[in-house]
Amino acid sequence: MNRLFYIGIIIIVQNCALMIPIKDLPTPDGEFIVGTDVMVLEDKNRLEYFTDDKNDYRKIVLQVWYPAISKNDSIYPYLDYEELRIPTIAKRLEVSERIIKHINNVKANSYYKARHINKEFPIIIFSHGLGGNRTQNTANIESLASNGYIVYAIEHTFDANITVFNDSTSHPFKSYLSDDVDKEEFYNVRIPQITTRAKDVSFIIDQITLFKDQGLYLGRISDINSIGIFGHSFGGGTAALSSYLDTRIDACLGLDAWFEPIPQNIINTGIDIPFCWIGQIQKNWTSAPYNEKQLITFHNNNKHDSYIIEIDQTKHMDYADIPYLTRVSRLMGLSGKAGKNITLDLNKTINLFFNNYLKNETTTWLEPIEKNYTTFKKEK
Repeated sequence: MNRLFYIGIIIIVQNCALMIPIKDLPTPDGEFIVGTDVMVLEDKNRLEYFTDDKNDYRKIVLQVWYPAISKNDSIYPYLDYEELRIPTIAKRLEVSERIIKHINNVKANSYYKARHINKEFPIIIFSHGLGGNRTQNTANIESLASNGYIVYAIEHTFDANITVFNDSTSHPFKSYLSDDVDKEEFYNVRIPQITTRAKDVSFIIDQITLFKDQGLYLGRISDINSIGIFGHSFGGGTAALSSYLDTRIDACLGLDAWFEPIPQNIINTGIDIPFCWIGQIQKNWTSAPYNEKQLITFHNNNKHDSYIIEIDQTKHMDYADIPYLTRVSRLMGLSGKAGKNITLDLNKTINLFFNNYLKNETTTWLEPIEKNYTTFKKEK
């Protein structure tokens, strides 16, 4: 199909948002009902990197999903504070607000403050992409919670498209960096940013430990001795860096993870826990030409099981919720030919990976994607 046809479709879509079909999130595939809670946490031991205020401590929004006993009449919205979020998401995606305004109609599957199951479950931490937010991979997260995990998703303040606190104050995205900066400036900016994100992860693990010491419900249901982490794009790089810096993390998975910002000494050392990178064909990373080299070097230096899985006919945003929510994402160039089923198959793969390495279940965890897609694999 020729390019003019696609341009015509996009023009029509941008001028008539009602034509865009928006789907609800998939029903979680596990046995448990999913509950969720949202909180604001402040790290009194760490000044905010993104401001010069000497009294400004790092503050983040954290959302948690967990196995629940019963449903209630309050499903938490897929997109809270949508009047603030939609303009910023549109700006990050470089599309008209009219294209994505229906996101606030998307129905999720998690019940706000639903009664939790009084049992310990393994912990998974999620880190979003550059300019993303904590709910961008809710389909993956709800699937994990329904299958017996406690999932903590961090909204990295000033690095998310917008961070909105429970008093409706907000902080905008402040992580922009031009593509044409030289290598020195790139690392002078990106290394402190990704380090800030990794410190957010360690802070959350500290908080979960504190919750446990205080007897709070999140502490009681979180197995602090079984922690996995996954992330998309910059969040995938954050997951890898956090796994190097924090020995409490037991398994790491990156979804089309961005490895260029990770310090070179860590790339050259690798990590000593199970690792998997799942993403698009590396040669398609035209905006990050050194990503493949850094990823392969890291993979080769890892001391434990390590996998690189490239999936043909996928694009960067296939590894978030977008392709499942709307078919128009392909016309907009955000997702590839793999289609909405990539989300469901990634749900299975992510669950099986963590089942294998956190629950000690022997699983053929790569089967869902190897069966349905053309993949290229490196493993050790």
